[in-house]
This record gives sequence, C-alpha cells and structure tokens, in this order.
Amino acid sequence: MTLPGEGTGGAAVLQLRSTGPMSFHLVTIERPPVTGPAYAVTGQVRYQGVEGQGYLEMWTVFPDGERFFSRTLGAQGPLAALHGESNWRRFELPFDLSGASQVPSRLEINLVLPGRGAVWLEPLHVQQLAGPAGTVQGVWWSARFGTLVGAILGSFVGVVGAIIGVLGGRGRARRLVGALLVGMIAVGGCLVLAGAAAASSSQPRYVWYPLLVIGGASGVIALVILPAMRRRYAADELRRIEAMDAGPSA
Repeated sequence: MTLPGEGTGGAAVLQLRSTGPMSFHLVTIERPPVTGPAYAVTGQVRYQGVEGQGYLEMWTVFPDGERFFSRTLGAQGPLAALHGESNWRRFELPFDLSGASQVPSRLEINLVLPGRGAVWLEPLHVQQLAGPAGTVQGVWWSARFGTLVGAILGSFVGVVGAIIGVLGGRGRARRLVGALLVGMIAVGGCLVLAGAAAASSSQPRYVWYPLLVIGGASGVIALVILPAMRRRYAADELRRIEAMDAGPSA
C-alpha cells in the first residue's frame, strides 16, 4: 500500500504488512547507473512489531548470470536487521565492485520478514560511493570477496583433511599428522574468534558466516580426530614392539 506524504519531509511511503514468514519483492532496477568502485542502495525505513530478524536485501546480478547479495543483518547502524520497533532510520545495502570485470545488469531489492510485522519504506536511491564499500561503510570485505574467502578456506581445510586421512589411515608420519591436527584446532579457533568479532561489530553475514562455519567445523573435527589418531599410532607402536619381542632370538 502506498501512503502519499507519510514519510519524512512529505515523501511517499510504501507500507508492507506480514502475518507470517514472507518475502516481498520491492523493485528490480535494470541497468543501474553504477560504474565503480562501489555503490549502495539507500533509503529510510520504519517498522513496528517485527518478529524475529527481518532484513532488506539486494541481489547484484551480472550479465554472465553471477549473483551476489547484500543484507541488513548487522546489530546496529545502517546495516542493522529489522527487529521489534523503530522510528525512521537510514539503511544501506552496499556492494563493492573492486576486481569485477563488468558492471551489474540489474539490482533486485527485497524485504524478508520471518514472522508478523509492519514495515514502511521511503523511496530507494542508488548512490555511487567514492571508495570501496568495505572502506566507506566499515565492512571488512565485499560479498564477492566473501565468497572467495569461503571457497579458499573450505578448499584448504579439505586438502589438510585429506592428507591427515591418508597418512593417518596408513599409520605414517605421526608427527606431521599430529601437527596438522593441532594446527587445524588453532586456526579454527582463530577463525571462530574473528567471525564472532565480525558478527558483534555488525559486519554483514557474508563476512562472519564463512569464518564461523569453516572455523568451527575444522576445530571440532580436529578435536574429535586427534584422540583417535593418538590411539591408532599408540596401537601400531605396541604391535611393532610385540612383533620385535616375538622375533627369533640370537
């Protein structure tokens, strides 16, 4: 529902109400006027009685079909999630084009509410940013770079896990396997701490999510495997000693 003159300064307002989990498509901006290095869709939002953690999201779609999202899932500031009640406040959906070889073909803007709630939105604006989105908005890195971080960390953990599985399964390289497992625990713990710091400082989900998930998974898996590997190597050593004792005596 559109409410003329209900916004700040007499602006028109779009009113959206939800009685349960619902996603509203707000607008698709074809051939947005952006070049680089970064841009943001901004506006004013007001909400009341929002259950759970709602958010505004922007899908940046490139001509080759690649899609990346920005979401207001922070704890405070213009990237804060929609929860409970708020008077008019500014929101931002930034995106960093650094390293991109093409400009977006369209932007898709949505509102996602996990439960009941009412949201009012003023007209949206596409703003060109003078520097990278991560620098201007305080975001550690862009959604595109966040995807790259997740892929690199996931691949690294997978390779280390494969090495541990092959060597440990054959009972070889005891010190190397132990060092790799301890390293996975240490690195996983550091990633979890970094992810927790990112989440608590209102970083977007694409910043903290891969750090928490990959760091937590690698740390937990290594903690479970380490005692089993120690028992495996100890049993192999005991068998070798018994075999030597049972050998022919001079």
